[in-house]
Amino acid sequence: MRALTVAVIMSLLSATVVAQQADQTKEQQLVAEARSKVQAFGGSLKQALQGAIKEGGLTNGIAVCNTVAPEIAAANSNDGWQISRTSLRVRNPGNTPTDWQEMQLKAMQQHPVKDGKPVETWRVADADTGTGFEYMRAIPTQKLCLGCHGKSIDPGVEARLNELYPQDKATGFSEGDLRGAFVVTYQPKNN
Repeated sequence: MRALTVAVIMSLLSATVVAQQADQTKEQQLVAEARSKVQAFGGSLKQALQGAIKEGGLTNGIAVCNTVAPEIAAANSNDGWQISRTSLRVRNPGNTPTDWQEMQLKAMQQHPVKDGKPVETWRVADADTGTGFEYMRAIPTQKLCLGCHGKSIDPGVEARLNELYPQDKATGFSEGDLRGAFVVTYQPKNN
């Protein structure tokens, strides 16, 4: 009888370990996909911004952030995946962080880059289904960003910002500051 009890306990423990490993593998897959979404979105946005600025200056770049960035985000949001951006100081009020996102941004603020890479964080409520998966990756302020997000903004650029973003709070940054974060969520279609 005792041998049977030990065998049952060992079997249950083994099943638990296998389930935990499956959860970790699913979580790793979700994180890898989120990173891929951020890479695609961030790369396309940066390329579009650089092209627009080269073609028509910073005011042209603002138009890209205003209209093209949402299109790029939409193109990378599919099959239950959603990508966006948020910040503690938003330009667009529609990008205001949730409570959890705000907490993560505050944590990222001190060190937005670690070992040469933007800091990232995520949470998974249910790794089996991916329900409640949310990923964030810091956006450190780069030199390219300062013309529209820095401390000294050209009056023409400032006028265009005020026109497109009357509630703008996304200025006053220095190079290396946490500008905001990419946010990737996943909600399977069957939920």
